[in-house]
Order: sequence, then structure tokens, then C-alpha cells
Amino acid sequence: MLIALFVVALFASPFFINVIAECESQFGDCPSDLNSGLKSLNSKNLFDARRKANSYLKHSYLVSDYSIQYKLPNIMLINIIAKKPYFAIKDSSSGKIILIDRRGIVLAESEDSGLPMIEVADSLKKIGEEVDKKYLFALNLISGVNEMYQVRYGMIANDALTVDIPHGLRVIFPLEGDSEVLLGGLRLIYAKVTAEYLGTYSQIDMRYKNPVLK
Repeated sequence: MLIALFVVALFASPFFINVIAECESQFGDCPSDLNSGLKSLNSKNLFDARRKANSYLKHSYLVSDYSIQYKLPNIMLINIIAKKPYFAIKDSSSGKIILIDRRGIVLAESEDSGLPMIEVADSLKKIGEEVDKKYLFALNLISGVNEMYQVRYGMIANDALTVDIPHGLRVIFPLEGDSEVLLGGLRLIYAKVTAEYLGTYSQIDMRYKNPVLK
């Protein structure tokens, strides 16, 4: 009889234990936006809390993967792998900065950033939204330029990306095409210019099939 009661209690416990949700990520604390959403799980029974947590986390733009475990007496511990920002976009008029993941989703706002960044004269997307494809293309370009020449900043103007690189050279990129081809072409031209024509040219325009030097 006691064994039967224990089994019944064991299976029924998820419906009676009111949990407190705690969240941890690979960086320590979970993002504040995520914690705000998880607060609604507190004081719910374990069964409902787990079900709602699964639904919430699966659709969260901040979460790459997650796991949920129950810890005595009433803790529902959520471990997440938070998505990592790789790029930043700055609004030239307001100075506002948004942080972007590899797919172009806005993850957060920030007052400053050491990530590869483009500056735009345009209204910025909100957290959870996707940036324009031309801006994501430009972000991948500036990331490549940063890897090659340790320059992490570029500006969007006149439907092109402008980047100032070492030796007083300004590079102008289109906002579409093949980023690897453009970066590879720049590497070859830059090596040629700095080796043989240093001081002769100040601009490399990559918007044409045959790049233009000025």
C-alpha cells in the first residue's frame, strides 16, 4: 500500500509543486529580456511551467539551444546557449547601436561595441527583427576587412559601403554580390598598390567588374 501511494505521489507531484524558474547561460546570467519572459513561470506547477518554458524558449530569438531540469525543493533550472552577437549597426543621427547575430537578427541594444560595425543614416530595426539584407551583406564585408586589416568600422552612404584602411586608402564596396570575391579582390589590389604604387592612389572602388583606382 505504501509503495502504491509513493508511486501515485511521484507521478502527481509535477501538478502540485509550484516552481521558481532560474536561468543560466554560457556567459553566466541569462539576457535580461529572456529573464523578463521567464518570470511568468514562477509559482506555476512544474508541469505547466515546463510546458510553457519549452514553448517560450523554442521561439526565442535569443536562444540557440537549452535544457530544463528540476532541482529540489522547487527550482526549475533552465540552461541556455545564448546566441552571440557578431556585428553592430550604429545610427549616425542618434548614436544608438544595435547588436546583430550571424543571420541578421537584432539581439540587443548597446551604448558601445567592439564588434565589426557599420554606421547608417537610417532607422534601426528593433530587438528580434531582421536587418535589411544589404546591411547584413555590408556587415560581412566589414568583418572580412577587420580580419585582414584590423579595421572594424565602415559607413553606408550613397548605397555603398565606405571603409578607410591602412596607408590612407579608402575602399568603396557595393551592397550586393559575392563578399568572398570582393574581399579576395581587395586583398590582391591592396598588396599591389602598397608594394608598387604607395602614395599614387587614395581610393579603391570595388563596385565595378574591374575595380577602379583613383
